Amino acid sequence: MSPTLIRFIAPLSLVLLLVYASEAAIFPHGVHIELLNKLSDNKKLTIHCYERYGEDLGELVVPPGGQFNFAFVPRVVGKSSKYYCSVKWDGSNLKWFDLWSQGRDYNACRVCKWIVNEKEACRFDYGTGAYSVCVVYNQ
Repeated sequence: MSPTLIRFIAPLSLVLLLVYASEAAIFPHGVHIELLNKLSDNKKLTIHCYERYGEDLGELVVPPGGQFNFAFVPRVVGKSSKYYCSVKWDGSNLKWFDLWSQGRDYNACRVCKWIVNEKEACRFDYGTGAYSVCVVYNQ
């Protein structure tokens, strides 16, 4: 095999290997979370989200109709990524729910859209075109 051909095939093989590894989910895709305050009566939503192994996004107040956004890359090694959020608004007790769980959500969305109302938090299902993946709050 000629040296010129080897110089061409080696980098091409590396690129193909990286593309294959990416498609095989060896390198995880990034996730973008969008959470919308859909509480009634113009209530402000107080939300505090954190990753189970330490990343704390802090406490935020989301105005009526407002949105909270963040992005992350799921873990490759060790325990899977999981984000929890506590929520509260005027007249409510503190509640919490699993915002993102690698086993539940990784293949469901890269842009995971959520709405929060008084009853539950619901994720947008791209298959149905509706906010139909709902979780009841823990208290």
